[in-house]
Amino acid sequence: MAQTVLQQVLILAAMMMLGFLLGKLGKVDRKGADLLSMLLLDVFFPCNVLAAASGDFGDMPFSQVLKIIAAYLSMFILFTYLAKPIAKLMGLNEDETLVFTRSVGYPNNGFVGIPLCTAVFGTEGTVLGSLSVPCATIYMFLFVMQSFRRDKEQDLGQQIKSLMTPLNISTLAMLVMLATGWKFSGAPLQFLSSMANCVVPTSMLIIGCLLSGSPLIDVLKKPILYLITLLRCLVMPLIAAVILRFTGWNRTVCLCIVMVLGCSVATVISIFGVRYDRSPEMASKSVLQSNLLLLVTMPLMMFVAERIL
Repeated sequence: MAQTVLQQVLILAAMMMLGFLLGKLGKVDRKGADLLSMLLLDVFFPCNVLAAASGDFGDMPFSQVLKIIAAYLSMFILFTYLAKPIAKLMGLNEDETLVFTRSVGYPNNGFVGIPLCTAVFGTEGTVLGSLSVPCATIYMFLFVMQSFRRDKEQDLGQQIKSLMTPLNISTLAMLVMLATGWKFSGAPLQFLSSMANCVVPTSMLIIGCLLSGSPLIDVLKKPILYLITLLRCLVMPLIAAVILRFTGWNRTVCLCIVMVLGCSVATVISIFGVRYDRSPEMASKSVLQSNLLLLVTMPLMMFVAERIL
């Protein structure tokens, strides 16, 4: 498994490097990266989720689906609270503590987790990875949006409306499909599957383009960023692996969950850190460094997780 993960991470890294070169050469600017992000989140990801829900990946009962969703959300919250005493021990201020704890708690399940699960575990991996989407949405709303905003009077209706994205809607549709057994077939499924093939390369190209516009040397000079990456990509997912060992779940299910939980810091941490001036430098650089070191952390983490599970 670790060798397979390393191979897939190397392939993803090559795609990321292509995006980096395209960004450095000016072939894809920030507007181009934003357009790719829109296509990925609003078109390719929803198609990927619906196509995966139509696949044959075993007879997983819907009760198991709900348990996996609960496990994801519980881990996100657990990681956040485990990071709090570490932040206090380090003497971080309020904004730094906010960014530190959310960076440790919130993995990049979208741009990295689902594509990686798809590459390693196939259709089953896509479904298992996509089950993290509703959890990530809830976590983002309760622990990121509500915490980072300084203006607490923003209309709640507008906040909830902002969560009605194509990806979230397609994930809800996936849950209905898993509960009822209904699936796409024929030409509609072929269309969804063809669009889904764009997910992995597009997501890696986007990350590479974003990295191309950042001072990478500075990212490697901050000790606290290494601690965030260590906790986010190694310590926390391995804690999850120990917990999941006692669930009695299928080993592939557990490994897929751990893989998502071991991904780099969620991009949204950087977005909200900058938007609301919550230690924006730490927020941006934690995302960048954890992505840069993912080539090392993911295979190492999965190597250890295999032996735990």
